Amino acid sequence: MKIKKKHYQPKIIKFKLLTASTWGLFLILMLVTFYGCQETKKTCPWNEKYDFIYDIQPIIFHYDHGIIAGSYKQNQETTEVKFNDVCNYLGHVCLCGAGGYKISEIAINSFKKPEETLEKGDFIFISSRDHTISDVISFVLGCNRRNDLEKNQYFIDPKIEAPKREYHYFIGYPPQEKAIHIVYRKHLLIGNELMDKLWKVELAYDENPASVNQADLELYQNIMFNVIKDVLLDQKDSLFDVELIDYDKFLSILKRLKSE
Repeated sequence: MKIKKKHYQPKIIKFKLLTASTWGLFLILMLVTFYGCQETKKTCPWNEKYDFIYDIQPIIFHYDHGIIAGSYKQNQETTEVKFNDVCNYLGHVCLCGAGGYKISEIAINSFKKPEETLEKGDFIFISSRDHTISDVISFVLGCNRRNDLEKNQYFIDPKIEAPKREYHYFIGYPPQEKAIHIVYRKHLLIGNELMDKLWKVELAYDENPASVNQADLELYQNIMFNVIKDVLLDQKDSLFDVELIDYDKFLSILKRLKSE
């Protein structure tokens, strides 16, 4: 009996130790999962189908103001703007945010040399339309809108004529005396007719959400998801025309706008 007891007793101890260890590991995993979820909710507030936006490369800027303010870590001289920052700025993931971010990215990549970082806040921006896309470009590039025209960096030029949903953007970078003209043919995404329909759905929802039926709501949401991907992931041909222009031409447009 004693032999049997000696053989059996360690088994009981081993079982209890294993159980305690398992429960400890379980509690640790639960805590990690809980706090991980809390963190995810803070940084990833959007519908999980939009998780692809976190793979969009950030736009990196040098920024003297961050250095002089002492807000950066030691030896840090750059800041970044992510598409998620644009979404937070607007309060939602949307096509205007995608368009504005993409146009900003195109301009930056057209100006800078490999391994070069441009200065945030040193751009001047001219748009053919006063709309959300322009506001996003201004936000990303750091173009301030001022009543003092000599300090203003964000202009609207209503004299630019273009077909329906074709938008023109002129972006200058004075430190390098470079300028670019970007044309965004938004209508090529799904056509003006369908865009008109979605616009009516949006207006109706703004007026009274209950007035929009489920079918139209799902149509709107599904199309928005697809066109946002098309813009951010370059899935639509001929959507953007990009042309580096003579800097003096850019300055002449700017001079006219200031005089008006």
